[in-house]
Amino acid sequence: MIDQFNRWWETRTVRERWLLGVAAGLAVLVLAWLLIVRPIDLLRESAKARHDHAVIALGRVEARLAEIEEFAANPSATVEGRISDVVMAEAVRVGFNTAQTEPAGTDGVRVLIGAVRPQTFFAWVADLENRLGLDVDALTARPNADETLSVDVTFRRGQG
Repeated sequence: MIDQFNRWWETRTVRERWLLGVAAGLAVLVLAWLLIVRPIDLLRESAKARHDHAVIALGRVEARLAEIEEFAANPSATVEGRISDVVMAEAVRVGFNTAQTEPAGTDGVRVLIGAVRPQTFFAWVADLENRLGLDVDALTARPNADETLSVDVTFRRGQG
């Protein structure tokens, strides 16, 4: 194989050899750019974008955590409407991502969850009562076709 290439190369003129050498060099540069440099650059940009999104998410989580800790330390001193934010953040923390909240009066929040396991839900309610001092004002739970419940619960700030 090498002998065939050498014979073919010897039949080329000096000008053709130079042209073929330059073409081979350019082909190597283009292939190196396409197969090495460009994928590495795309991976670097993707990693930077993921890092930026993670930093933003971390900032949001830390801000929300500070609000929740502030509420847990002094629930009666919170501003109007904050109870719904805290309950929603707690619902998402536990994994109730499909929960919906709406204000219920001046010091309450209504939470609607389409499908939740009973053990998880009632443990969450007990945690909100014990840790955040919230009281359950109303609770309606209906069984779904699977082993979950559809719940409608209203929380109010504890009375003391």
